[in-house]
Amino acid sequence: MSRSFRTTLLSVTLVAGLAACGSVKDDDSASSTDAAKAGDSAAFPVTISHKFGDTKISSAPKRVVVIGNGGTDDVDALYALGITPVAISKDSFAADGVYPWLKDRIDTKKTKLLDTVNGVDFEQVAALQPDLILATSDFTLDKDYKKLAAVAPTIGYKTAWGGQTWQEHVEVVGKAVGKEEQAEQLVKETEADIAAVKADHPKMAGKTYSLSIGNTPAKIYTIASENDFAAKLMSELGLGLTPSVKNIKTVNGSPTGELSFEQLDKLDADLVVIAFTTKDLQKAFESSALVKNMSAVKDGDYLVTDVETISQLRSPSVLGIPWALKNLEPGFAKLDK
Repeated sequence: MSRSFRTTLLSVTLVAGLAACGSVKDDDSASSTDAAKAGDSAAFPVTISHKFGDTKISSAPKRVVVIGNGGTDDVDALYALGITPVAISKDSFAADGVYPWLKDRIDTKKTKLLDTVNGVDFEQVAALQPDLILATSDFTLDKDYKKLAAVAPTIGYKTAWGGQTWQEHVEVVGKAVGKEEQAEQLVKETEADIAAVKADHPKMAGKTYSLSIGNTPAKIYTIASENDFAAKLMSELGLGLTPSVKNIKTVNGSPTGELSFEQLDKLDADLVVIAFTTKDLQKAFESSALVKNMSAVKDGDYLVTDVETISQLRSPSVLGIPWALKNLEPGFAKLDK
């Protein structure tokens, strides 16, 4: 699966035992009811086909619940379209449960944060009285769908979990809430944001990178295929995956490669980007002679970022993409020299 890295990261974090939100922006502060009314009522009824069947939505939804820890595609699309959901799955990495790129949008007085990492509480979902459930990022939807659909019309992923692009997610959500034209415009604007980053750093063209995470001792997980969503996003910026990681051992046939500490030199590239789940793991990595001898490290083209940035790149969503690219800006700037 294109997002199996996310699953690996979540499971490792759970085994390891991994404040208030900012106010919602004025243009997104409408209640779920008011925002839903802004949808085009003429668009309904509408039917959306997905892996689990055809879901009919009779009228503009007023109480939307988002289920899924496999990404924030549905959540991002709703907020970007001006709709406040009544509940969403919380961020399992953040102490406050709020995805960092959504801190100025999510108001927990209006949106309940659901803990769905260890399973969905269907009674809790039913008590929210949703009239639409978006679950395209729920990686346990095979077993969840029937129970969710018994609560409210539920939209699942099209063919396989993690297979839809961020653009497709926006389009599906736009159709579900009667805002297809706005969704199309949103996609165009985000694609323009990506193009602007490329234009701001013309010297990146043709340069190589590696993108990795250290979340377990003596091992590094890294992108090993151009088919990964992160690799596709980086290619839009003119960057190419460093060839030295393309033939390494992968995790269950996914785009995620696995390196032992004896293989760390394979990460060397024009830009090396990595995140660590603990400071001790970072220290162990940077203490390796192979790392110290990397040309990227010697030349200062080495960027440590956070887990959420890596996760967002691997599972890009419409509001998270600009946030993640901004976090990589110091690395892009290094390539301008």
